[in-house]
Amino acid sequence: MSELTAKPETPAVGQEISGPEIKVTPERLQVYGDGLLTSAADTPVHVGANIHTDVEYAREQGLAAPVVDGMLSVNYLSSMLVRAFGAAYLEHGELRAKFIKPVYVDEVVQPRALVRESIEGQDGRTRHVLEVWVQRDGGEKVVDGDAAVEL
Repeated sequence: MSELTAKPETPAVGQEISGPEIKVTPERLQVYGDGLLTSAADTPVHVGANIHTDVEYAREQGLAAPVVDGMLSVNYLSSMLVRAFGAAYLEHGELRAKFIKPVYVDEVVQPRALVRESIEGQDGRTRHVLEVWVQRDGGEKVVDGDAAVEL
């Protein structure tokens, strides 16, 4: 049974959810950047040198190293929520995120969530409200936000 078709377990208030620890490598950034451009152009496109993919260019712009595109962290949050809630998250979920600190290439990050409340609806669904974040190795938050899913 896939993550999308599995019936998600009802989370308890106070329950923590976490995704895998992910090392954001230069190769991962290149594939992500190329994939976005290729998808938009409908033909293979190489992203080229920018602050996300090129060490020298990033340094010229005053950065210590290439900085990870913030949307990649949001994708990690979404993936964690799909693993936890399956298709219900895609059909009845929402996510808001704020980038609060940069993530640099070769850092390890992990998406996390905490179930804050569960609200019974009149339609028989329960709305689960979550605090979500991405943290770097050591626990420092780099993305902060909230999410909700109805089950």
